[in-house]
Amino acid sequence: MKIAYNRRLCVDVLIAFSLLICTTIISEVLYSTRGNINAVLKFEKNYFSKKLAATITNQIDSYFNELETIINILSRHYNNEQGDQIEKFNETLLESVKRIPYVTSLYITLNDGTFVQARTTDGICHFRNNDEAKLPSYVKYIIRRVKRAPNNEGLTETWTYLSEDSGFTTTETVEMPTDDFNKRDWYVKAELNKTLTWSDEYVFASTMLPGVTLSKPLGYDTNGNAIGVISVDFAFSYIEPLLRSVRVSGNSEIYLINSKQEILCSSVKDKKTVDNISRAPSLLSINSSAESVLGVAVKTLFSAGDTHALFEVNGVKYITTVRKLEKMPVSMLIITPQSDFTEDFENVKKDMFIISAVIFLIAFVVVLILSKRISSPIAKLSEYARAIEQMDADGAPITINSNIFELRELEGAMNSMRMSVNTFSKYAPKTLVRKLLVEGIQPTVGGHTAEITMMFTDIEKFSTVSEKLPAEYLMMHLSEYFDELTKRIVENNGIIDKYIGDSIMAIWGAPDPDTNQVINACNAAFECINLIEQLKIRWQPLGKPPLPTRIGIHAGQATIGNIGSSDRMNYTAIGDSVNIASRLEGVNKIYGTRVLVSETVESVARDQILFRVIDRVAVKGRVGGIVVFEPLCAMRNADNEDYYRFIELSSKSKEAFELYQSRRFVDALKIYEEIAVSFPSRETAIVPVIESCRKLMDDEDPEWDGVNRLSTK
Repeated sequence: MKIAYNRRLCVDVLIAFSLLICTTIISEVLYSTRGNINAVLKFEKNYFSKKLAATITNQIDSYFNELETIINILSRHYNNEQGDQIEKFNETLLESVKRIPYVTSLYITLNDGTFVQARTTDGICHFRNNDEAKLPSYVKYIIRRVKRAPNNEGLTETWTYLSEDSGFTTTETVEMPTDDFNKRDWYVKAELNKTLTWSDEYVFASTMLPGVTLSKPLGYDTNGNAIGVISVDFAFSYIEPLLRSVRVSGNSEIYLINSKQEILCSSVKDKKTVDNISRAPSLLSINSSAESVLGVAVKTLFSAGDTHALFEVNGVKYITTVRKLEKMPVSMLIITPQSDFTEDFENVKKDMFIISAVIFLIAFVVVLILSKRISSPIAKLSEYARAIEQMDADGAPITINSNIFELRELEGAMNSMRMSVNTFSKYAPKTLVRKLLVEGIQPTVGGHTAEITMMFTDIEKFSTVSEKLPAEYLMMHLSEYFDELTKRIVENNGIIDKYIGDSIMAIWGAPDPDTNQVINACNAAFECINLIEQLKIRWQPLGKPPLPTRIGIHAGQATIGNIGSSDRMNYTAIGDSVNIASRLEGVNKIYGTRVLVSETVESVARDQILFRVIDRVAVKGRVGGIVVFEPLCAMRNADNEDYYRFIELSSKSKEAFELYQSRRFVDALKIYEEIAVSFPSRETAIVPVIESCRKLMDDEDPEWDGVNRLSTK
């Protein structure tokens, strides 16, 4: 098993210290806070929630007890009335509604359909006959009467609207009287049970509020049928202020739900309890939102079979408690986020962590300073060695402030190694040297075939320049030129294979693969040509001669590797592709161009670089011809005006060349002459082709194959 020795002394000391301190702090904080939280949750379960639930349910049950008492008293009072009892009972019903705040409606229903009701305006905002006419704000009570006409010829229904002191009244007659009061569920059940009877929970038709009705028969006739029923409506919305006032916490929610798991009311303001989508409004079922907090709470309680349970929704923990009412099959459900009970302890835990973190940081700084005094010289030497490995140690020798003998010896050895590596890198590409050092490869003679891109540069008429300058001055001038061009080539991921007199041989795709090698080589050529123009301007005031340069680029397979002896090697590329790149540089002389590339390069780079076709040539030493192109501009950097002119030049050149290769010399010459007029600065490149067209027009050679065979390099 191979072990990676990558640990640092300083880090080891800090990690050991940090683990020890952090383990102690975390264990102590978590243990203490967890114990406190468990104690609070136990208190909440065994005392707090149960006590609160009992208090609320007792209060609600007290409302129902009082309602039963009221109905009993009113039923006895009604039996003692004389004459037209139901008409005389209006004032009694109205006075009861005024005095009892949680009574929504009191009414008497006789077996013949006669109905008298006193109620508040809670939930009623408009007149009965006109839904668009709002009730005046001073209307507080309503008397509703339904009477059967003489001879049982139908019903009449009136609504009388009263102010607080009954001083203002207005009455309207309902166009379609209601005639089924003695058929309602609460009436039938009271008549059948012959005692106080609570109806099932339902939605009041007039107010669309959930509620329940308490009814009691007024007495029976000789046939045993009830002469009528007195009833009181209780809207569960009355309980909502109570639920909101006695909540466990600001985030807790209290719900009243019936045995069918339908919501009757809640402490949540504006909580929907009625399903208005269906034709007959009904109570909203919890099952319609089973994945909500309320739905999960009910599901958890029923599955646990307990009155208290813990559950979690979307990562938030909740506590729920349920308690049943005594008077009817209704349960009260309390849901509280667990954090409402444990938040203080969580805050204490955070404070303890903050205090512990401050103490830890102080101790950490002290340990860091001590460990740095031991490990800093070693780390500095290690970084220096890494810089040497990456060929980045061109600066001053390293100096460490340490009295340790071994470290001082290592310092001297590292500085000697820096000098050796820097000297070696001057005679070989840095990329290659870095690769050998990083991978630990011993250089040997040999090579392999690879797909690479090659560039050759050469200074035009360098012999003439060199004759006019002293040798020392020429070397300095040429060194500045090489330094600037080399930077552009290296910045575009190329390596300098060698300097050949005034020429440069550069390679892309070796020793490391480069999937973008052709584009990088073309971009380097653009930058080099632009740089030479800038150098010309910079050198002119200094009296330095310009160094116009020609460039040839070709991509193809070549043999890459070390050539030479076991004692002296040269990393280079050899093969036919290298020769083509070298010859393309020389072809620039014939066509008056600065940069020429092969058709292989153009086919790869045409999506990113704009080219114009020049000619099909056979360089010296080759029989077959290749099409050569002049790169015009990189599309991403092209100025709009130049870009569209270059497109025109590229398009016309392609059209003319295709006619030329098809032996349509007259048509080709016409387009080439148009190019010469439109692009005078680019005319020299097409002069050889124009001359060839004219020659072949006058004396067409049947053996001509479209290749311009060059006799010079």
